[in-house]
Amino acid sequence: MINKHINQIIAILVLFSCFAISNMLIVKARNELDVIKEKEEKIKEIPKVYFEGNIDDMNLKSDVRNIKLKYETTDFNFEAYTTIKIQGTSSLAYEKKNYTINLYEDEEYKNKMNVDLGFGSESKYCLKANWIDKTHARNIVTARIVSDIQDRYGVLSDTPNNGLVDGFPIEVYINGEFLGLYTWNIPKSDWMFNMDEGNPNHIVFAGENWQPTVLFEDYANFADWEIQVGEESEETLAKFNRLIDFVINSSDEIFKNEFENYLDLDASINYFIMLEFAELFDNTGKNMLMATYDGEIWFPSLYDLDSSWGTHYDGLSTIEYDSLYDAFGSNLWSRFATIFASEIKERYFELRKDILTKENVLKEFNDFANIITEELWEKERIRWGEEIPGYDIIQISEFLDIRIPLVDVFMENLGTDK
Repeated sequence: MINKHINQIIAILVLFSCFAISNMLIVKARNELDVIKEKEEKIKEIPKVYFEGNIDDMNLKSDVRNIKLKYETTDFNFEAYTTIKIQGTSSLAYEKKNYTINLYEDEEYKNKMNVDLGFGSESKYCLKANWIDKTHARNIVTARIVSDIQDRYGVLSDTPNNGLVDGFPIEVYINGEFLGLYTWNIPKSDWMFNMDEGNPNHIVFAGENWQPTVLFEDYANFADWEIQVGEESEETLAKFNRLIDFVINSSDEIFKNEFENYLDLDASINYFIMLEFAELFDNTGKNMLMATYDGEIWFPSLYDLDSSWGTHYDGLSTIEYDSLYDAFGSNLWSRFATIFASEIKERYFELRKDILTKENVLKEFNDFANIITEELWEKERIRWGEEIPGYDIIQISEFLDIRIPLVDVFMENLGTDK
């Protein structure tokens, strides 16, 4: 009888314990949902950026204007004296301009104003018009996907976004009138790579075209390669040409055995994989960044990713989704694909399990697109008309359906005669 009562008491205690644990789990889940909801609400608030001043008829990069800037959100506001100039190359001809801004505390433009908008406390930023991409997402979302890959393999982990741009949507107004939907981005500068401008071995080159010098078929110059970080000097150029000489003149055996004395292998594998997976035709020469911290080992990094996932550089048409360019004519990437085929193949199929799936890519794009309200999309259409170039996320989905199986076969056969 006693044992029976004891068993009943134990059963009741167990029941109460389960009930208590269940309540604790429910409360914890609710708290976690509240945190997620709070984060989502903050993310969905798009900052408003107000320019006061004259930015009319800005067509040259050398044209620098002084304006005042006001940045507004519910939780964070600031005002700054600001220098502004247009940014880009082919985009200079577009009606809606990209801008590089530098923030200052004083009207004399002497004391820089550093503000932390999620990337670290800095004073220089880029405002992207994303004229050829009506989603406003390709540049940033593609960079975030690459950043996830870089992060997995510890590439440039001491930088704000693993050596790539990042940003968020903003509304921009000029003298009270809506200028358009933009993204506020990390600029192509020293702090994108966590570099010190005063260190002569901290260097970033940017490819400007598809000339033989940029395709690693001839030695570099400052016409085809623009210096982004570092001094434009013969000493700086010699450090880069050491790499180019290696690519041009090394035997296959030396290229394989000494590669990591010249280029970071993980960064190179990641770069090549994304060239093929996202069909980044615009990034094999032009828009290829090469960064070094010691003047010897270089990190390739992708930049300006708005013409990606099957779209032409002007956003007016698509390119053939089923065309494999096999390194797109670059001597560097062609040699790399041949000599490091097994390493590329292994990495690619690792990434195809999670990061490089259609589901993940579309989730990243939809998460970004959902931040922008229909009201703001409508304001953008009214301001710039219905004929804004570019394609929507449906086009990216269609691209992936064709592209992924093709690249799977390409990677499976990489390094073979098939």
